[in-house]
Amino acid sequence: MTSRTNRHSVGRNHGGSGAVAPADLEYRRQLAVKRYLDGDPIERICQEMGCSKSWLYKWKNRYQAAEPTWSQELSRRPKTTPAKTPEAIEAAIIDLRRTLSPEGSEPASARGIRDHLCQHPIASLPSLRTIYRILNRQRQEGPFSSITIDARTARLAPPHIER
Repeated sequence: MTSRTNRHSVGRNHGGSGAVAPADLEYRRQLAVKRYLDGDPIERICQEMGCSKSWLYKWKNRYQAAEPTWSQELSRRPKTTPAKTPEAIEAAIIDLRRTLSPEGSEPASARGIRDHLCQHPIASLPSLRTIYRILNRQRQEGPFSSITIDARTARLAPPHIER
């Protein structure tokens, strides 16, 4: 909520951190839509509640009397991630790493894995940075505890990793 909307929330318990409880936000949405449905002018509702017309129209359009959860905030997470590396390619990268660096030996670099991937028929070859991220993610979840960064891939490493 902005300062414009905070001025009309007198008497509401918002907690000490300035965070507003989801129940308070839902109550506010329900109250605004109820006032609209009761015939109050939109301008007056917005002025008294300290909200914008677009906010009120958004919740008016989402209002459904039969659906009790209409006033809850919807997820903003994307439904798909089209640029995500396919799982088959991620699995191939992890398998190559395990093949190229068995337990106890020096871990394979992103460049070495990419060179091996070039020899296999893959629809789209991931970048060195993508391979590095996959290896790093797998390292955090799996048995490998380090990633080798050679002179050619040092510029790809995040700044917090020593080179």
